[in-house]
Amino acid sequence: MIFYPKIESLQSRKNTDKKIQSSSIQYPESSIKHLISSILHLISCILYLFTLILLSGCSSKFSSMFSESWGVNFALASNGVKATSPEINDGKMDTWGVTQMPKREYTLVLPEVRNINRVLIYSGNVIAYELFCWDNKENKWISAGGIGPNAGRKKVYSDKYKMTIPRFDHRVNFKTDKIKLIVDRTQKDGVMTTRTPAKNDKIINQRTEYIQMGRDRVRVDLYDVFTFGVATIREIEVYSHVQKPKAK
Repeated sequence: MIFYPKIESLQSRKNTDKKIQSSSIQYPESSIKHLISSILHLISCILYLFTLILLSGCSSKFSSMFSESWGVNFALASNGVKATSPEINDGKMDTWGVTQMPKREYTLVLPEVRNINRVLIYSGNVIAYELFCWDNKENKWISAGGIGPNAGRKKVYSDKYKMTIPRFDHRVNFKTDKIKLIVDRTQKDGVMTTRTPAKNDKIINQRTEYIQMGRDRVRVDLYDVFTFGVATIREIEVYSHVQKPKAK
């Protein structure tokens, strides 16, 4: 007996081709997602290994950084430093350096150029300011940071003076012999209404009102002004990095 191979009809082959086509189009989105996920996983592994290499290479630098500490406060007047307000570098927290408009600022002049890495500001009522260091090469003031009126202050307690003092801590990297602090805002600053604004008052609104005085109506010109109060700073301290002695 002779067996002949079964010949598919043209219609059945068409149906088979449609099934193949539908099956090839049914899962492309999931395949792409799986491929992307695999690529991202590979990239994350590479980045993780690269980070480990960097950390191992910089471990000596990190260890030296954590082995550093701060030296003595060399901004004191006893070290020959001159200040526009002597109270800000007398080493006492119960004295106030006072300044007022039109030039609310404090300046420290060191007897020599020093490396400066940390500046501590012990505030009285100052809540916003800009800090500058003098660039001897460029002969100009360079911004070293600042604090805005909405920035948080860290309050530290003084056992010696039995009180809590607002303190701002700046980490800088300058080589200079002059430091300047320009006051932007104090707790005494604010808006008030007056008929006679002062010379340094900043007028933010002007309006006219009428007051009944007997049978007459009297015109009154009023000004809403932003007044700049007296600024106070307790102390400014300046430090450099020093290397801790290595443990034996």
